[in-house]
Amino acid sequence: MGLFNLFKKEAKNSQIVAVCTGEYVPNDKISDPMFAQNMMGQTLGFEPADGTIAAPCDGTIESIFPTGHAFTIRMTDGTGLLVHVGIDTVKLKGEGFTLLKKEHDKVKAGDPVVAVDLAKVKAADLPTTTMIIVAEPVEGKSYNFIDYGPVTAGQQISR
Repeated sequence: MGLFNLFKKEAKNSQIVAVCTGEYVPNDKISDPMFAQNMMGQTLGFEPADGTIAAPCDGTIESIFPTGHAFTIRMTDGTGLLVHVGIDTVKLKGEGFTLLKKEHDKVKAGDPVVAVDLAKVKAADLPTTTMIIVAEPVEGKSYNFIDYGPVTAGQQISR
C-alpha cells in the first residue's frame, strides 16, 4: 500500500498547472511564430484575465529575467519549463513587471511568481499572451494537456 501512495505522490508533484486565470488557447492564437510553432519546445498559450503569473509546477526557479517577462523552473521530475509573459515584452525593460520570487526559490504549483500590469503591456501595443514551454522534456515522458478553454491559476492542466 505504501508503494502505491509513493507513486501517487510522485505523479501529483509532476503535474503542470495553469499559470494564470484566463483562457487556455490553441497555438494558432499565439501571434509569435517562435512560440506558435513549438520552436523552443511544446508550447501552451494563455490569455490572462489578471496580472498574477504563477508557477506552473512544484520545483525550483532556475532563472528569472530582471525584467520579469520570463522565468525558468525545474520540475521535481527533472522537466525544464520556460514561462514567457507576453510577446516582445522584453521591450518594456521591466516597466509594469514586479518580481515576487527570485532565482533558486522553491515554489509550489500555483505560487505567484510575477505580477504584471496588463494595461501597461496593452498600452505599449504588445500581446499579453503568456506561454508555458516544455523546453527540456524528460526523455521518455509524454506531456498531455486538457482541452482549450477557461482556466484558473493553479488549475491542473496536465493529464
